[in-house]
Amino acid sequence: MRLSKLIFVVGALVVFSTLVVSAASAAPIGKEPCKVLTAEKFSEIMGFTATIDKTASTQMTCFYQGPEDSGGQFMILTQTASGPQADAMLKRRGSTPPPGSGLIGGAYRQGSIIFSVSVKSEDQGKLEALVAEIKRNLK
Repeated sequence: MRLSKLIFVVGALVVFSTLVVSAASAAPIGKEPCKVLTAEKFSEIMGFTATIDKTASTQMTCFYQGPEDSGGQFMILTQTASGPQADAMLKRRGSTPPPGSGLIGGAYRQGSIIFSVSVKSEDQGKLEALVAEIKRNLK
């Protein structure tokens, strides 16, 4: 694994580590992130061919690899959030990538499902398209 990819994966994990702690106490995940947002749809939206990194992806998280140091991550944090718990998860420190990381993203909600997305990009429109696709597939 190239150093830039390793840094990207580690950075994405650090960014969302505080959210994962809350998700660990949630009910088991019923939706699989790599099926909610496929590599094909991720590629179509981002404008480059991406594959799923099967060694880094888990039951809760899907990592996408593109050319060079491009790619992204989609994580289902919980499927049972409601009320103040959901609001707190969306506003928690660490719910967005840190400035200067080269990543854009954040935590989002679709009904009782809270999820996070981060991509190596500066194109906010592509991030919004990914979020819209995920929300469509989570209904």
